[in-house]
Amino acid sequence: MSAIEQAAAALREAAATVTPTTVDSFRVHPDVGPGVDPPAVIVGVPALEWEGLCAGPTSAQFPVWVVVPPDLARADVRLYELVPLVAAALDEVPDATVVRADPGTYPSSSGDLPAYQIQVDYALSPGA
Repeated sequence: MSAIEQAAAALREAAATVTPTTVDSFRVHPDVGPGVDPPAVIVGVPALEWEGLCAGPTSAQFPVWVVVPPDLARADVRLYELVPLVAAALDEVPDATVVRADPGTYPSSSGDLPAYQIQVDYALSPGA
């Protein structure tokens, strides 16, 4: 497993530890795509950076979406609870740093879902 795959797996595992109180069930989707069953977290494909003459990327910026259903009463309140919980869990991952969270939507097969996109910077081993 590559360092990038290991980083994504670590972020998914951390997100899976979140236990919200305002939603009945909460999922971590293993793949980015339109088949999302909210409320959920999706760890996206990262932007990669190389420093110096390293053969492999030295850092990754992962987009992590927190999504809720649009028909859920008070979707904003659910997001206000979920985003800090997910961000705190992600920030506990060694080499990961939560940078920011931006409101928006996540495209799904049933339409756009209310969401926040959390940016997580992840330091990869040099030459990974």
